[in-house]
Amino acid sequence: MIASTGLLAFAHTESARIVAAVYSMALVAVLPIVAAAGIAWMVRKSTADARAVVWRSAVIALVIVILGRSVPLHWIAWIVPSFFAAPLIALGRVQVTADSAHSPGLVRDSVGHDAGTLAFVILAIYLAGVAIVALRTIIAWRRLHRDVTGTANVDRDLTRLVSSALPPRRWRRAPRVFVSRTAEVPMTWGWFNPIIVVPSMWAARWSDDERRMALTHELAHVRSGDWAFYVASRAVCALLWFHPGVWWIARALREDCEQACDNSVIASGARRSDYAELLVRVADREIAPAHAALALARRRGLRGRLAAVLDAAHDVRPLARGRALAAVLVTMTAAAPISVVQLAPTRSVLTSLMASTQWESRAYAVLGLAERADSVAVARSAAELDPNPRVRAWARYALDRRGGLPALVPLTREP
Repeated sequence: MIASTGLLAFAHTESARIVAAVYSMALVAVLPIVAAAGIAWMVRKSTADARAVVWRSAVIALVIVILGRSVPLHWIAWIVPSFFAAPLIALGRVQVTADSAHSPGLVRDSVGHDAGTLAFVILAIYLAGVAIVALRTIIAWRRLHRDVTGTANVDRDLTRLVSSALPPRRWRRAPRVFVSRTAEVPMTWGWFNPIIVVPSMWAARWSDDERRMALTHELAHVRSGDWAFYVASRAVCALLWFHPGVWWIARALREDCEQACDNSVIASGARRSDYAELLVRVADREIAPAHAALALARRRGLRGRLAAVLDAAHDVRPLARGRALAAVLVTMTAAAPISVVQLAPTRSVLTSLMASTQWESRAYAVLGLAERADSVAVARSAAELDPNPRVRAWARYALDRRGGLPALVPLTREP
């Protein structure tokens, strides 16, 4: 019985910690999303290539923020106001209540048990959402890869043609072109080993200009590494599936990358009306899942692409590579320190919790107050004067960890 109780308390504690970490990660993710939105607004009248760089940088920043959660080095930012701090406080109460249950002879509160169960349920829902989004992407890609490439043959002439236009690099091969009997539209995927798939009917039904426009569009995707950014955005959407901002970034990335590739086709000398007609015809045959491959055209967002293609005043100049590289470097430099930020409630929020009648709230508050030089005196006062022995024990533990008291006072049963 004691072992099962301890295991349950441990499960509740870990659930609360993981949920709190995910919540904190979602709050930190707001920073690159807001920054990307502001920069995108400033360059809204610029080229689609410039806007795509903004969204690519945002995806890189979000990936860095997520990876930063696994770095052992963190610094605390006491900036979370009371409204956004409420979930952190509730989860902190679960942790101190569940951790207190490990103490021999301590009565476990039913309120803490219920909150711990809720944290466990929330964690299960979160993990289920991650699995659903990730599996949808994986299954769609595997199915597309099996159905399309399983009935496709490499076209050596087209492969040589695109290889001359896009030679291999040290980290990836030149793209191979497959002609598939099941594919309805040109599409591409892959980063280290990029693949361009064209429908077998295009040799008989498509003109030379149409084939050139389609290949130019798909090569623009390969040249920009769009598939890698789409996969990264899908991974971010899976890990933060409840965050509307990351879905907005992923959608904006796809739309502006498609327009950037359209601009490459127009810049190559294609007639705008001919290319717009091709997009409409291809969109009617859309079959590839949006998160599995980069098709030439999709029904969603087609109206905006057509408007940009047919607008003679629309700027189709590509962004200089140096500027794109500079944007990535600035993003990584700015996102690295942000990624290791551990968010915490403000000092005023923690101080106000010391007036709570619930011992769990006061215990959670002293853990934070003991970390701050401007409020450590409040934790020292709680260690001596708080009416609840569990709060006094947590205060002494926090001060001992900080070096403010010689030893940890063991938890005892409340009279």
